[in-house]
Amino acid sequence: MKEDKNIERKIFSGSKPDTLPNARAGHPYKTMIREDFLPSNPLAVCWFDGLEKTGLHYFPDKKQITGIPRNSGSFDVQFNIREYNESGLEKLSTRTLWLVVEDDIDISIGEVDESDPYWKQDDEVYTIPVNRDSKNRLTKDMVAASKRGYKQIRKGKIREDGFYMRYDFDTRWYALAVADGSGKSEYSCKGSEIACNSAVESCLERLTAQSEKLKRLTVKYSWRKSSYIRSEIIKKLHDTIAESVSDAYKDIRTEAARCNHHPEDYATTLLMCICKKFEFGWLIGAFGVGDGAVCVYQKENWYTNLLAGGESLSEKCFLTTQGVVQPAGLEQRIRFTIIDDFTALLLMTNGVSDPKFGDEDDLLCFELWNRFWDDICSQVNFSGKIKDIGEKLIKWLDFWVPGKSDDRTIAMLF
Repeated sequence: MKEDKNIERKIFSGSKPDTLPNARAGHPYKTMIREDFLPSNPLAVCWFDGLEKTGLHYFPDKKQITGIPRNSGSFDVQFNIREYNESGLEKLSTRTLWLVVEDDIDISIGEVDESDPYWKQDDEVYTIPVNRDSKNRLTKDMVAASKRGYKQIRKGKIREDGFYMRYDFDTRWYALAVADGSGKSEYSCKGSEIACNSAVESCLERLTAQSEKLKRLTVKYSWRKSSYIRSEIIKKLHDTIAESVSDAYKDIRTEAARCNHHPEDYATTLLMCICKKFEFGWLIGAFGVGDGAVCVYQKENWYTNLLAGGESLSEKCFLTTQGVVQPAGLEQRIRFTIIDDFTALLLMTNGVSDPKFGDEDDLLCFELWNRFWDDICSQVNFSGKIKDIGEKLIKWLDFWVPGKSDDRTIAMLF
């Protein structure tokens, strides 16, 4: 069959297809088609191939997909656009979209004792509208969300993840942390809370004294990236981040002693970042013990920098693990970078990173971070109202991946 010469065909292709928001079998589904997928010509005709076999339907007038998916699984569907130019040449564009329909699971709920002194809410959202309050180009907003996992719900356990973040309006330093309490430690839900709160508060206090010294060193490093200046920056970050992490460990020990428990009963991971915008760019320092991820993501420049996290199960250790809070153990876990600007600084526990990425190699792949960011942006409008951003983010955390049902926590600058 000969190709019709009056038709111009365009196929969007890449290493991985674009994604639609996940659906759940047997549950009503509704999503808008992304604006950048749609043609600018209002007379263009759009349709899907392969969508209706899932039980979903596309309504062009509303630019919306709705319906109730019948079966779980992964589906490739084709989004087609037909339009004509002034000479009558037909243009046909095709884009492959990936749709995941999750299993419809029945979750049995264990009882949680709300009188427990360590009890905390199942879901928690927090926003700090720094840029919107100050209207300062040198600032970014902050948002965090944490959700109790299905695994914890089934077992009737308190959410073991924790987070904390703050912006110092006087010094203009950001500090944020996420933590994942060990499921094998009875009081890890409190350990993660203490670790995040204590480390962030202590670090901001220390940064007041170290800020000017860090600024001078990073100015020099931005001019000349010598190993000596780099080592000096690491030392100053040790005096701020590492010492603050050590304070957090001491606070866990104090709480354990107060309650006549062992510190290991409060075992938790800890991922922490500090950052500030200077004239020469953003200085971002990070510390990590355990899995999860801390990543600087720049969409336009195809740039990612994994600053912490990614420890495998065999290597996984906690803040209470022997040797971690020793000076050498702390310093080797400190990383920093200087960057002109970034799309987002992302911190997440393994409840997010494991189902979205998998192993450490995947965490180093820009394409997967790009896909991860597009996935979030399909449900969260980061230029919208800050309150809406938090509410949408906690809903986004409710994705379902078989076998990946741990607590989920994410915190970010954007």
